[in-house]
Amino acid sequence: MTAAPPGPALGRPFWLLFGGEAASAFGTSASVIALPVVAMRASGDVRQAGLASTALSAGILLARLPAGVCADRCNRRTLLLSGNLLGAAILATLALLQSQKALCLPVLAPAALLLGMAGSTLVPAENVAVRTFVHPDLLPKALSLVQARTAVSMIAGPVAGGALLTVEPAWVFTLDAATYLLAAACVAALPPRAGFIGAGQLTLKAACDGVRFLWRSPFLRYAAVNAAVLNLIFNGLLIVIITSAGSGERAGLGIGLQTAAIGAGALGGSLIAAPVARRLPAARGIALSTGAIAVALTCFALVPGGAAAAFPLAVASAFGPVVTVLLTTAQMRMTPAELQGRVHSGTSFLAQAASPLAPTSAAVSAHAFGLLPTVLGAALVVVLLALVGNVVTARHILVSSPATAGRTAAGGAGAETTDARGTSATELPGTGQDTGAGDQKPTVGNQE
Repeated sequence: MTAAPPGPALGRPFWLLFGGEAASAFGTSASVIALPVVAMRASGDVRQAGLASTALSAGILLARLPAGVCADRCNRRTLLLSGNLLGAAILATLALLQSQKALCLPVLAPAALLLGMAGSTLVPAENVAVRTFVHPDLLPKALSLVQARTAVSMIAGPVAGGALLTVEPAWVFTLDAATYLLAAACVAALPPRAGFIGAGQLTLKAACDGVRFLWRSPFLRYAAVNAAVLNLIFNGLLIVIITSAGSGERAGLGIGLQTAAIGAGALGGSLIAAPVARRLPAARGIALSTGAIAVALTCFALVPGGAAAAFPLAVASAFGPVVTVLLTTAQMRMTPAELQGRVHSGTSFLAQAASPLAPTSAAVSAHAFGLLPTVLGAALVVVLLALVGNVVTARHILVSSPATAGRTAAGGAGAETTDARGTSATELPGTGQDTGAGDQKPTVGNQE
């Protein structure tokens, strides 16, 4: 009796990429809390802490669309290597200045801006590389692991950063610089080419091509709106948590429990995302997961604060990675090779553009209408999102078999299968478009 051939594996290139970026994500999560803390300690002004965080967010948004062009038209290995080395250099400089007590806002704000731009450049390049190195059948599993990595870094990074801040803030930047160097070493061990490289110049028009491409597709428009709405709601939850906790002696404990529940839920959701993606049709999975978030938010609004509210928050957060994996898997399979980076960065840009408004919007709504109407209103919006998503995805997400999804792979790596124009030769029934021209954290995972 002949043994069945082994199934495809994620492969060494994926694990190198995953391991390096896992280390970098851990260090970055520590630095994210260190930047505003160092700014406030140096000046005694909370506004300067806000400026440092704003500079980091601004860098992420400013670089997002150009980063997509670079991911499509530059060597991904070179791009990832350069971005990680730049991040290490910036953080090493911050560590040196902080150790000399010479770090001030005029230095910290530009450094935070550059860090945000460097990190933003890495995201679409990694996304394209993952699609290249991973067999189509294993994309949900790979993306679930990326979501788990993000969740773990959200929990472990701030804890490590907070502990090091109590000793010496310079050590936080030193730790992050070391993780960037580790990521660079892993990238250096990758194959020289990480997938199809398109022709053309790095122009503003090219940067906007991904946004135009996704806006012409009903499914990709929905993916961007879904991520934007969920990011807005989850980013506003912290204000709701803080406000609902009150000012008693145990308020801090309640805030900590509920905030930790969001991270723990995201980790749990990343573990179930791949099985859900395998067992449920994408349209039904997206609609049910989005609806589950609405139900959990409603329960959060109706239960008292503290530990009781932590469970529905964890449930709501758990379904975020599930939605992200389902949407991103479909995007990767539907988007032509030469537009992968720009469509990913365009979706991420639209998803994150409104996020800075979330805390203010939540605070204004809570002040005007109260906490219960604010959270119930958010839940109603998510219900509508689930209903619309069921219709849109059922009509426009008819993806072809993964075996013909634009590439072949063996052992987790392989070459792009393209037509004469260099585009993925996959037909999308029901959309009236060929993926060579037409029809996807982070994403809610860019809830990355």
